[in-house]
Amino acid sequence: MLKKGLIIFALLLSLLTYSQITILEKPPFQYGEIGEYDAIYQWGLITIRAGTVVFSVDSIYEDGTAYYLFSSIGVSKKKYDWLYSIRDTFNSKVRIHDFQPIIYQRHTSERTYIVNNKTQFLEEENLIMMQLDNSEEGYRTESLPYEKGMLDLQTAVYFARMLDFEKARNGDGYEFNIIIDGKPYTIPITFEGKETIELQRNKPISCYKISTHVIEGTIFKSGQSINIWVNDDGSQVPVKVEAPILIGHIKAELREIHMN
Repeated sequence: MLKKGLIIFALLLSLLTYSQITILEKPPFQYGEIGEYDAIYQWGLITIRAGTVVFSVDSIYEDGTAYYLFSSIGVSKKKYDWLYSIRDTFNSKVRIHDFQPIIYQRHTSERTYIVNNKTQFLEEENLIMMQLDNSEEGYRTESLPYEKGMLDLQTAVYFARMLDFEKARNGDGYEFNIIIDGKPYTIPITFEGKETIELQRNKPISCYKISTHVIEGTIFKSGQSINIWVNDDGSQVPVKVEAPILIGHIKAELREIHMN
């Protein structure tokens, strides 16, 4: 009886201490921001800096409306192409005033696996239209009812930077509704507190640590967590990402950040 009472008390305590992370009034990123990352594969004592990933933020005005243009490009180093060749490009067009995605495009070439996907968020038609094309399943079209707040994966990365971690408490969270390759997911983010980490090319960096879950697929196992460290200097730039895969871990570490 006492054990059951303690369990109920613990559940009630968790409900009392949990809260949703709030959103910053102003985005911490700027137009012209470019972040360069090392893509790292680690298995035991083996560490390979296998490629680079570049994230960039731009803006455009069309018909009186302002949009963010988010872009990310991932490329494996040529000397490792024999092991696993990667040429990935992701582009998102997002309305600035309400952070609503308009168009998302994914062009992926990973070894023999090719993907060319386009997602359009059509608010007036109340539809999310997707053109999905990959080397395993071929070309197809899918649609979902339009849902305010539904994000593409890349836009979700930048939206996560708009969470107010300064006011968050350990265990606080936020849930994102995201479309990944034509399928909707609800993905949680949990605030894990503050940590100081040290990258190989930088001095120690004070960070907020957050975690989320991987989507099970060809290289990920279900139930695994992705750990993310973002700078606590006000920019909330991700400085390190680490995720387990079927064999070893993959990491991304910030090499350089440019503010034009």
